[in-house]
Amino acid sequence: MLVNKKSFVLKSAMLIATGMLLASCGSETPKEDNLSTGTDTTAAEASVEVEDVSYSLPSPLQIASIFKKSGLKYKEGITSTLKDPSKYTTNVSKALNLGVYSADLSYTVLNKQNQEAMNYMKLCRQMADNLGMGSVFDQGNLSKRFEKNIGNEDSLAYIIAELQMVTDMYLDENDQQEVTSIVFAGAWVESMYVGSKVYEKGKDKSLNSKLAEQMTILGSIVNALKVQEKKDAAIGGLIADLQGVKDIYDGLPSVKDHPEANDDTEKEMSLTDDEVSTLTTKIEAIRTKIING
Repeated sequence: MLVNKKSFVLKSAMLIATGMLLASCGSETPKEDNLSTGTDTTAAEASVEVEDVSYSLPSPLQIASIFKKSGLKYKEGITSTLKDPSKYTTNVSKALNLGVYSADLSYTVLNKQNQEAMNYMKLCRQMADNLGMGSVFDQGNLSKRFEKNIGNEDSLAYIIAELQMVTDMYLDENDQQEVTSIVFAGAWVESMYVGSKVYEKGKDKSLNSKLAEQMTILGSIVNALKVQEKKDAAIGGLIADLQGVKDIYDGLPSVKDHPEANDDTEKEMSLTDDEVSTLTTKIEAIRTKIING
């Protein structure tokens, strides 16, 4: 979503205590065992004055919760294979795979895969260390609280949301907004890959519409990366890959024939199975490129 403002704003809308996320989890207010964070994780915002535009993007946790609410089930073996983070040597590859692990962390937490969630939390910490920002995991004892509350889905979701917030704040304060954009790109690719693979198995119409819905934010991701491209030339390759996905999506018959929204109603987008397969093939190729470093 693009709006006119004097800043670039990346909003990670972490609706945890109330609203969409916990509604999708079928729970009420999150409670951590004998822990009080003293931190409001309802939303997080990082901004930097760069252009007369603003891009709003959801967090990996929000995407996972949207997919879960639409019927996304846990499917073993589709998340990224656990690897040694030291294999990633460039800042772009480190940030992309931090995004991948963040998406897998959210997916496993919301599906109560406790051991996998612990593994991905550890990998996120290691990848953050490689990017020189591992200290964010120590703020508010986030790592310890995550381990203590393993098995408590609501509390873990709350902690992940808080981690996202303090990470965004850290990157903003250290003028590393490009990392924020790259991490989200990696998380988006992994989320779409997981969602499409689960869809292939069950052909759930509700999940189909959510996959299409998440495709609509790809333009904002590409624009956000373009803003930061001058900070790292390697971002250009990522932009080209994601633009390729957007071009494919925009050219799909179901998208081209979709009626324009009006003030009264907007018909929900639905893709054919062949169209989903076409997108999945392209997204999977980018995902393979990311996780192979």
